[in-house]
Amino acid sequence: MKNHKPACFKAYQLIKDKIIRNEFDSTGKLNEIDLAKELDLSRTPVREALIMLEKDELITRYEQNRGFYIKQYSIKDIYDIYEFRKIIEFNSAGQLLENISDRDIEELEVILKQVRDIIEQERPADALVRAVDFHLKCIRICTNNSFMIKALQNCYEKMILTSWSCQNINTCISSADEHDRIMEAIKDRNLERLIDCTGSHIQGGRDRILNLLKEDIHKLYIRH
Repeated sequence: MKNHKPACFKAYQLIKDKIIRNEFDSTGKLNEIDLAKELDLSRTPVREALIMLEKDELITRYEQNRGFYIKQYSIKDIYDIYEFRKIIEFNSAGQLLENISDRDIEELEVILKQVRDIIEQERPADALVRAVDFHLKCIRICTNNSFMIKALQNCYEKMILTSWSCQNINTCISSADEHDRIMEAIKDRNLERLIDCTGSHIQGGRDRILNLLKEDIHKLYIRH
């Protein structure tokens, strides 16, 4: 029997990248045949990849519909996502300051400069995705615990899905300013300020989504 696993993982990563970059209709069905043609793969690894993405809770199968769709999150889900992120980032802040090296600081600053460059090119979607790398780098400095890293990465991916419609240049600039304040606290090895800046950043991201919901709930991947 032919081993579909390598093709499955390839399909998984390619489809996930498209989901994260908002390249699919948020309400449309993910068509296996079209995806297989686009990715130049057979339907079997594509379907396996979709099942994996369903386990990640990035896509779902609704009872009344056949096939896979982009996951739509509830308002409670948003609170839960940001609460989970807050718990992990607050509790890892001390470890981050203990473990971080000068080289790590340089690499974090490179990421933030790249985010600024992307913002200047007026590409808010790419800026959002690259900014998440800043946080993932921080958690990898804190720990080698693969379960924790994977859980937080999945949390960030869900956060991105709920954030697309409130991303514009102004919100990107605000977020970049918050990252700069976090970076300064890290460089100063100031735990109290790091926790304070991290908390403001997390709450700011959550509130930007919730404020948009007050204006138009249909703008987001949100269900009632």
